[in-house]
Amino acid sequence: MNIVVQKYGGSSVDSKEKLEKICDRIIEYKQKGYKVVIVVSAQGKTTDNLLNKAYEYSSNPSKRELDLLLSTGELQTVSLLTMMLNDKGHLAVGLTGEQAGIISTSTYGEARIKQICEQNILNYLKEDNIVVVAGFQAVDRFGNITTLGRGGSDLSAVAIASSIHADKCEIYSDIDGIFTADPKIITKAKLIKKISYDEMLEASSSGAKVMHNRSILVGKKYKMPIKVKNSLTRFRGSIIKEKSNQNEVCDYIEKSKVKLITKRDNVTEISIIGEMIMSNKQVIHSIYKIAYKENVQIYMITFSELAIHILVDSKNAESFMKLVHNELIEKTK
Repeated sequence: MNIVVQKYGGSSVDSKEKLEKICDRIIEYKQKGYKVVIVVSAQGKTTDNLLNKAYEYSSNPSKRELDLLLSTGELQTVSLLTMMLNDKGHLAVGLTGEQAGIISTSTYGEARIKQICEQNILNYLKEDNIVVVAGFQAVDRFGNITTLGRGGSDLSAVAIASSIHADKCEIYSDIDGIFTADPKIITKAKLIKKISYDEMLEASSSGAKVMHNRSILVGKKYKMPIKVKNSLTRFRGSIIKEKSNQNEVCDYIEKSKVKLITKRDNVTEISIIGEMIMSNKQVIHSIYKIAYKENVQIYMITFSELAIHILVDSKNAESFMKLVHNELIEKTK
């Protein structure tokens, strides 16, 4: 089977008119002989609205129930798009993350995909169905619904494309592709037609919001090229793939060129200070152990003889600081 996996982000599915355009593109691919898998996000600001509603009803919602609530956003998009495709005379079936076979860890809010049992998707494709999958969500081994973190629909799409050996994986949003900087900030930013997995991974981990960094890791692992395009235009977009090989024409052997510039917002620096702290392996081990246990992403860590400086998300900074203080100071009295 020639298979294409397409992912559509929240801004690309936030109205009936936009879903109509997506239907047209899907039908076009079907007419070219492709089997089509569509991964969708929640419409517009649905996830943010659900999150706000959770805190209106509960001062401290459990992570398990929060994932259950947030997963409903994608299900709405799946149902609506599937209905529209059926109305146009094309067989289509909507699947939850569980029905799509996406099995994850039990880390609510930031679950990691353990495996994809792809047979259900493949069976529907063999029956000539267009398969519409809820992105961002999975299920753990106990049957609990989990979510994959912000931007997790990218991860869903690349993981599915890799597991079913798709010919193409296309990520659609409201921008034309990957630029040398955020075009909303720098209007003269240029489109990058090709970028390597490693460069894109560094950019995503450093604040670029175009792609989920874990989706790039999966793409690199399974050598799945990822096309980033605008859902509303026919613009060619950008492609993320392996570095140029020997068969491609290169300018010169040792090429050094700035590819893009990014920034990261809403991060906080935590500094751990003490004499000769850099040489204290136990301190460093404790920091990473706490970060792993609490699922806190450390974006950057620098050292000096008197301090360790760590960058983490601002939303996690205070709780992480308390845990580090408890481990490194209170327990050592």
